[in-house]
Amino acid sequence: MIGGLQANVLKLRTFLVEVNQEGRRVVWPTSKEIAGATGVVLITTAIIAVILMFYDLLISSGLKVILR
Repeated sequence: MIGGLQANVLKLRTFLVEVNQEGRRVVWPTSKEIAGATGVVLITTAIIAVILMFYDLLISSGLKVILR
């Protein structure tokens, strides 16, 4: 039982060391890249919101005509 626990602790330690090593190899984006990506997300979200608003108005107008 204790041997199994020690093996699990060793596996956990090895995993954490490998995670730390991998984290050091990551190339993190610059502030400029983050700002650009955020801008793309905001513009895309706004465009999709306008498209959905248009479809919502179209469907609600159609239902009002049908249900009169």
